[in-house]
Amino acid sequence: MLSHVPVLLGSGLIAGSYAFSLQFTSPTTCCSLLGTEFNGESKVFSPQSAEYGPLNTYWTPAAQQSPTCIFTPANTQDVSRAVKLFTRKNCQFAIRSGGHSYNPGWAGIINGVLISLSDIDDVTYDSQTGLASVGAGSRWTNVYGALLPYGVTVLGGRNSDLGVGGYLTGGGISYYANERGWATDNIHSVEIVLAGGRIITANRTQHSELFRCIKGGSSNYGVITKFVLETVDASTPFNAVSMRYPASSTNEVLAAAYNYCTGGSDSDPKSHVIFSASINGTQEYFNNLLMAYNGVFDVANPAPIFEPYFDGTIPNPTPFVFAANTTIKYATDWLSVRQAPGTRYTMGTVSIYADVELFKTLRNIWIAETTPDLQAKSGFFTEFAFQPVGQKWIDFSASRGDNSLGITSPIVVVWTQPRWNSASDDVDMVSYVNRMLGLFEQAAKDAGKFANLKYLNYGGRNQDPIPTYGQQNILRMQLNKARYDPLNVFGRLVPGGFKIPGF
Repeated sequence: MLSHVPVLLGSGLIAGSYAFSLQFTSPTTCCSLLGTEFNGESKVFSPQSAEYGPLNTYWTPAAQQSPTCIFTPANTQDVSRAVKLFTRKNCQFAIRSGGHSYNPGWAGIINGVLISLSDIDDVTYDSQTGLASVGAGSRWTNVYGALLPYGVTVLGGRNSDLGVGGYLTGGGISYYANERGWATDNIHSVEIVLAGGRIITANRTQHSELFRCIKGGSSNYGVITKFVLETVDASTPFNAVSMRYPASSTNEVLAAAYNYCTGGSDSDPKSHVIFSASINGTQEYFNNLLMAYNGVFDVANPAPIFEPYFDGTIPNPTPFVFAANTTIKYATDWLSVRQAPGTRYTMGTVSIYADVELFKTLRNIWIAETTPDLQAKSGFFTEFAFQPVGQKWIDFSASRGDNSLGITSPIVVVWTQPRWNSASDDVDMVSYVNRMLGLFEQAAKDAGKFANLKYLNYGGRNQDPIPTYGQQNILRMQLNKARYDPLNVFGRLVPGGFKIPGF
């Protein structure tokens, strides 16, 4: 279940205490001031520059915006100088690590400065400590590639094109989650630029309360420029398999999913399974499982946890082993291509407690809401997916000092993710997701199986994940926000993203 205690410091008090009356400086003026600050350093680019177009790219065009200028800091000190300027001059800005967010304005801005961290992308490994230092502008494909020669890896994105920063501060689900919890709980320390430009290191002993709040707190406290991460052994083979089943096998798929969600993931934490269904255009839906295994894998003799998926328990399987006894980099690079970058996407999420009848109900809602007129839209493809957060996952996170997400017992994270071709269909597709999420939530409540968490990294543009973390965590986040960002720079001057209540 999720932890809840009364909030002692209400959001109204927070908002009233830190309301700010200054008008924002015009974005054109802010870009000019930034250009003067970094005169001659080729770090500030206007729309007229040749560099602007390549820099202003996003994983999904549905989230793309055009900032007044783009700033490309080379190091933490550059970020500090810029944030100090923005704070002093009341300039609005956005922060982008990899630009993989589905939501417009979360890693972009229209009237303001975009800080692109893409040049802060160094990856180093210390064999004495077993820690990896990773620049916040890195993408996981580069992180995995840099570490594999040392026989280690880190908990990162299952799609290797994801940026490091947003993924880690939002929680981070990885292929190693059943063994090692949320990726955010494998952060050893962060280097962060606070409002006003102050640079600090936060970990479990220094600024420990801030460190905890960052884990699930997104960009609400500052600009993180470096993560020091715990590593895991990568000397054994890594495997990933896609399993496809027809609609006629749905009941057996969902029965197997229920078993995995109610103990299976804990019985073999080297395993990882995403249960999904897809509709491609006007075709009938099909079931699809994405399975991974951190160890040697043989389709003819799979690990016991995977036997029901191969032995005929679920009829008519079509397996595709896309990463056979290889590396985490190979598996995640494959998925980054499979997920079609450059396509319009949106997303949304709810969480539930495992129940096979509820799985069926939610699946039926998804099918019913995917109407023929939506299916006829150019490039239409939609997914309904879920996976468990098991007890070992939760226990590992607790052993590392916990995070801000508030999960204390197993849940199932559910999400839906359509894609399409035309910008003229954006409104219809977002409405489609919002309508489904409302129906999912009500069905879970009716069944007595609703879990309050909205996982931040899957949150839709009209969702508000942080208030679902539980009142004790919200209070902690509010108090640390007031301490480390008393002028609410990262709420007031950074318009996009999910905010702490009251800020």
